[in-house]
Amino acid sequence: LRMASIVWSVLSIALIIGVGWIARRAGALGPEAAGSLASVTYWVASPAMLFHAIVSTGTSGVFGAPLAVAAASGVGTALLFVAVARLFLRLTRGETTLGAMASSLNNGAYIGIPIAVYVLGDASAVVPILVFQLGFFTPMFFVLADLAGSGQRPSATGIVRVIARNPMVIAAACGFLYSAAGWSMPTLLDVSTSMLGAAAPPMILLSFGAALVDRRTATGDARAPAIACAAVAKLALQPAIACGVGMLLGLTGPALMSVTIMAALPSAQNAYIAATRAKAGERIAQGTVLVTTFASLPVVIAIAAIFHGLGVVS
Repeated sequence: LRMASIVWSVLSIALIIGVGWIARRAGALGPEAAGSLASVTYWVASPAMLFHAIVSTGTSGVFGAPLAVAAASGVGTALLFVAVARLFLRLTRGETTLGAMASSLNNGAYIGIPIAVYVLGDASAVVPILVFQLGFFTPMFFVLADLAGSGQRPSATGIVRVIARNPMVIAAACGFLYSAAGWSMPTLLDVSTSMLGAAAPPMILLSFGAALVDRRTATGDARAPAIACAAVAKLALQPAIACGVGMLLGLTGPALMSVTIMAALPSAQNAYIAATRAKAGERIAQGTVLVTTFASLPVVIAIAAIFHGLGVVS
């Protein structure tokens, strides 16, 4: 029953992507549809989802070993991808930035929750991922993507200007301040941000599917090695780092398996949204999201099987 529910969750994501592809092929969505959907998601739906998630989760009880593992595995994977890209792959600065984002940013909101519930039996397992990535990692990458897309060299003034105008950063800051103040969300704010946030996942997936019609997934061009590198980093390197850091921090048994599986989530569609905005690394982000979305389930099953086979969990 648990694995069947995960399979249906993954198939549902694939179906929505397919609907976007069919709608674009049939002409129901115009050539500008993917960009328009991505823009609405970036400026309206995703900030609402981010604010609501942070306020709903709260700041207490989320700082501990699982959060440290989420941070270490995410940052470590991104830095290692950058190192490989600089040494072996001929990527532009924008492609390197978006490749690092795709290789390290987890799809916690879409696949993380059902995996936490049905594989780990504990929905709170995904909270450290959401807090770290929605509160820090995702806004940081959107800022870096905007800087890379502008073609300008980073400067203190430029970074401050980009941060001040970034809706994801603003939403994250407002969410943490609101939560730290201990205020409860009025019904109007709660319902409206929840409704807008709920629109983000399907719009991202529809945008992704529609864009597949107009762009190849780069499996046959010079960006294929970068996609392969990002996918391997996401599904193999990141969970390996998470497992190692978790052991160093004293995690054992189900807790260790939990942080390892959460690190093996597929790349977040936000990597594709950031690439679309920056007009850089789109093929790498698109290809990595696509590959990891469909390859993550067997990886998660394999990790669970290894932990059970070694007797780490019963």
